[in-house]
Amino acid sequence: METQEKRENVLSLINTILCLLISSFVVAFAAYTLIAPNQFTIGGASGIAILVNAATHGKVPQSIMGFCVNAPLVVVSFFFVKKRFAVITAAHIGLQTFWLALIEILFPTLQIRFDDNGGKIFAAIAAGICFGVALALAFKIGGSTGGTDIIAVMIQRKFKASKIAWMVFAINFTIMAASIFVYYDNTQPIAYNLLPIMTSGIALFVGGKVNNSITEGFQSAIEFRIITDKPEEMGNALMHELSRGVTLIPATGMYTKKEHSMLLCVVHRRQVATLQKVMKKVDPESFAVMSNVSQVLGQGFYAPED
Repeated sequence: METQEKRENVLSLINTILCLLISSFVVAFAAYTLIAPNQFTIGGASGIAILVNAATHGKVPQSIMGFCVNAPLVVVSFFFVKKRFAVITAAHIGLQTFWLALIEILFPTLQIRFDDNGGKIFAAIAAGICFGVALALAFKIGGSTGGTDIIAVMIQRKFKASKIAWMVFAINFTIMAASIFVYYDNTQPIAYNLLPIMTSGIALFVGGKVNNSITEGFQSAIEFRIITDKPEEMGNALMHELSRGVTLIPATGMYTKKEHSMLLCVVHRRQVATLQKVMKKVDPESFAVMSNVSQVLGQGFYAPED
């Protein structure tokens, strides 16, 4: 038993180290080779580092500026979040700094530039994918890539904001909006000078979608709430056809005051069409509400993780 536990601990440690190495490298690579040379930014501490580097014409390296912004946030995180989160985030920031410094010293010309005729959109999409993957890997091991999430939590506690997402959005938007002053070109029309903000928004949007797809999409399912007067037949058909558990809940129509039954069933996305066929066959008059379930754990789906 102890051997098995030690083996699991070793595998968990190896997984954490690999995720840290890959995630931190992807952040550094995207920031230096995709975002900075194409004159846009991204939210968080990485975005600030990119803007300061551009504003000083490279005199302040991204690695140093990123570390200076992230370091105090990590210290604060020890008081606001779990210690494991703070430790993993600190390790991630240290590795980001290492990878960035390594690229800046050994591969200073490793930059991918796209033309201004719509090409920068591809840079934004590529950068967004990189940051989305990096963030998902960091979340997977219980940390983050650093940045402004901790500031958002502090602001929320101070001003009792309704949703932390709005705080994160406000901070990131402020950073992206600042890019117009850094990359402003008075020889170009206003629409052209808005390009850094739009490109930054695309990168942030793509990054969020990729992160959600990795952390939630692969373990997502569909929840059905079926109102029917044939609960036994419907439940048996669902369990037989889909091999899914069904929960029976008594229900009363508020308008008709009639007693009905509500069946709760969670299925894989690929089983939705089959469930609809079962409903139509067993009880054509049944009524169902379906909703997305971001993650499903337990028997028949996915084993819970520590």
